[in-house]
Amino acid sequence: MNNIGLILLVLCSSAWLGFAGDAADLSNSSSEAFDFSAAERFIPANAIASMFNVSVDPNWIQGTQSFWYLNTGRSGQEFILVDVQNKTKIPAFNHTLLALSLSSIVDEPIDPALLPFSEITMHQGSDRIEFTAYNQTMQFNLTSGQIDEVPFGQKAGPGESLSPDGRFAAFVRDHNLWVRDTKNGEKYQLNANGSRDCAYAKRSETVSHPVSQVRLNETANPYAVWSPDSRRIATFRMDQRNVTQLHLLQYVPGNNSRPKPWTYRFALPNDEFVPMYEPIVVDVLGRKVIPVSYKAQSEVSLMDTEEDVLQWWSEDGQVLYSLFAERGEKALLLLRTDPKSGKTEEIQKEQGRTYVEANLDYASSPNVKIMKNGDIVWFSENDGFGHLYLYGNDGKQKSAITCGDWVVRDLLFVDENRSQVYFTAGGREPGRDPYYRHLYRVNLDGSDLQLLTPEDADHNIQADPSGTAFIDTYSRVDEPPVTVIRDLFGNITMNLESADIKNITDMGWRPPERFSVKALDGKTDLFGLLIKPTNFNASQKYPVVETVYPGPWIIVTAKSFPGDQAWVNKIFWRAQAVAELGFIVVTLDGPGTPYRSKEFHDASYGHLGDAALPDHINVLKQLARDRPYMDMSRVGMFGHSAGGFMTAQALLTYPDFYKVGVASGGDYDSRFYGAYWGEKYEGLNSSDYGEQITSWKAGNLTGKLLLIAGDADDNVNPCMTMQLVDAFIDADRPFDLLIMTNRNHDLSYDTYFLHRLFGYLEENLKKDGQP
Repeated sequence: MNNIGLILLVLCSSAWLGFAGDAADLSNSSSEAFDFSAAERFIPANAIASMFNVSVDPNWIQGTQSFWYLNTGRSGQEFILVDVQNKTKIPAFNHTLLALSLSSIVDEPIDPALLPFSEITMHQGSDRIEFTAYNQTMQFNLTSGQIDEVPFGQKAGPGESLSPDGRFAAFVRDHNLWVRDTKNGEKYQLNANGSRDCAYAKRSETVSHPVSQVRLNETANPYAVWSPDSRRIATFRMDQRNVTQLHLLQYVPGNNSRPKPWTYRFALPNDEFVPMYEPIVVDVLGRKVIPVSYKAQSEVSLMDTEEDVLQWWSEDGQVLYSLFAERGEKALLLLRTDPKSGKTEEIQKEQGRTYVEANLDYASSPNVKIMKNGDIVWFSENDGFGHLYLYGNDGKQKSAITCGDWVVRDLLFVDENRSQVYFTAGGREPGRDPYYRHLYRVNLDGSDLQLLTPEDADHNIQADPSGTAFIDTYSRVDEPPVTVIRDLFGNITMNLESADIKNITDMGWRPPERFSVKALDGKTDLFGLLIKPTNFNASQKYPVVETVYPGPWIIVTAKSFPGDQAWVNKIFWRAQAVAELGFIVVTLDGPGTPYRSKEFHDASYGHLGDAALPDHINVLKQLARDRPYMDMSRVGMFGHSAGGFMTAQALLTYPDFYKVGVASGGDYDSRFYGAYWGEKYEGLNSSDYGEQITSWKAGNLTGKLLLIAGDADDNVNPCMTMQLVDAFIDADRPFDLLIMTNRNHDLSYDTYFLHRLFGYLEENLKKDGQP
């Protein structure tokens, strides 16, 4: 390898796609130099497919206290119907009869335990279920057992948003908002004059990944919210006409094709123009647009999600509420709009020294509730922790609903008749992991706070829309999930599922070690996991690898059992796969990450380049003191996206400690990432971003570093990787580079990627074949 680096170009035109239900066979493409078979058992697709009865995703039937869910068990998949009021759990329909009826229509065998659809539609009082299979919408008669094709199903198709009553399906066509009448199939346009750069019910190209949408033939749902009475839609008119352009070059778009350039609009920090969103209300029945009399919203992190969480309706649909975040997100306002006239007023405002959050979960529904009497339940971190407060309709605080050195996670609902609030929170129970969520009830005046979930575990709570019960899936990384239904007092009224993880334990898997150690300040507890190979031998020495993500929007350490394809669970199983190669793998959430105090989270504000690396080094040294099997002379790191950034920063800032790194899809310089991100976490003035510019440290590289990027990454543009490449060349430092063709940002579980990750760590972090 010369002093510029080894450039590996992956000339393959389509990514490997893995599904939770399909085991991924990597053995045929394993590197000849290494045996990855032990690791391959635990890659996310394989590990998660080895578990059953893991979770319950309820789909509520409107007007009832019943829901259905799709359960994956050892014998296959089954649709389950649960009646909360009557405490019954039965199959949603006769799977064998449906399979026989469907088989006669399509003239091929159908396995009743693996039906060719994963969603159904059920209506109160109906004896039919609706589903889509073989590109047809069908109805199964529960009484006769017959299937009928229906011309216009009450089911949302790709890119559609169904109204609450099922009558209309909203969608975007040619940058305008349309609806489809599900009764007769009629489609009609609700507004005019939409264009690519000035579109209705669409997010900007800065946050919507437009190149990937075209390449992968994806259709986004309308960025909009239906009113409960199905008469109106709240949405925005997005304007990106003055936003500057960014470019990609897709090297191998097809067989014998020339490289394909892509251009899209992408707002960077400190740009004069960012995407703007003008709020509007659409009268569906009257087919007219009502402008909202308030200024346009600049694009902020609350728009970095496909769901419109900025707008919501009163229960009767007569009032529209919305949040308005100022650019940089240091001010947050609550607005009330008359949907008939568009008249809007400010009813609550909060400002902060750094960003103001409405929910500690990034881009999630705000922890805000406007009650019928006009009082407001409002989330704030003003006292240093995330809590709920009660304000009158005059804007004056009435009471602190919650308080203490712990944080509210989600406001579930307010029982106005009993003046009680139900919410989840973390950090209140002594001796428990502060990241574990528990369900609580408290009076609006802050009195009589009650813990409703006593189990020492993380509780994933979903509330019954009628406010009468909760679905609780509780687990820990070392305890598999149990799903139950609880009443308003926390009593378990039904047992739904208990996870079956026998397959994976039969492979020798044992839960990781949960640990907590003191931060550098000597006071703050930091939490993480230590993951060992299944053939662990305490008498051996193992190199240590961190898998990292510095936040600030999320944590990297799994808290509940990693039983599905959630972001943090995939990270866990990839870490276990790496451990199988003979490594000790560590995850840690340092200062600058969420779900703790405001001070803890703000540690990264304006200091993203620090990435809490001094604390990470300190934690590893503490762990190694009484774990002699940890070889601290061989420490490496890998991470993707912000984790790639952190990995490069680690090797360039602490080269004597971190010896090997694999950094993929890294945002190595926030000046070239979205304005909504950098301006929230680094500040409005990009001239202050110098501390996080990775390329400025290129001359410090002494270890082995592999950079990986996708040539079609429209989230984290590969220009940041090339900026770092250029700096290494100028500094005459050796490095390795892998460009994965036809890959966007979602490449870090690709077969080829995993093999290069495994091989690079094996080759460069082990010595003399040990262990």
